[in-house]
Amino acid sequence: MRHSIFLFAVFLFAFILYSSCKPDPYIVENKNIKGYVIGKETCNTDESNDYWLIDFTYGTNNLQVGDSFFFNGTTYTNVLKTKGLSQQLKSVGLRVSIDYNSISVNKISTTGCAATPSFTYLLKEVIIKNQGEIR
Repeated sequence: MRHSIFLFAVFLFAFILYSSCKPDPYIVENKNIKGYVIGKETCNTDESNDYWLIDFTYGTNNLQVGDSFFFNGTTYTNVLKTKGLSQQLKSVGLRVSIDYNSISVNKISTTGCAATPSFTYLLKEVIIKNQGEIR
């Protein structure tokens, strides 16, 4: 009988100890940036494979992650390109919010163009994790 009570007490102590040591919940660190769609490259005959250009100067908390860029008569100061833009957001002037995994360290040169004429731009690339329109 004493042996059973002792085992029960050890089990209860271990259970209380285990349940009090819950780890903090896992928090995904999303990096977010907001901007305006300003245009796209023209490289592929299938336009869905072209890079889209986004100027990330919307709002006040954006980091300077892109490059200064002169496009269609306007100078932009924080431009990146991406292939991951969803179809609903492929509209010049649209305000977008992007959660991203990474931004390339080096500028990306688009190669293998099949469209005539081709217009490509040497810019860093953002890899999109999540995206949406800012209304």
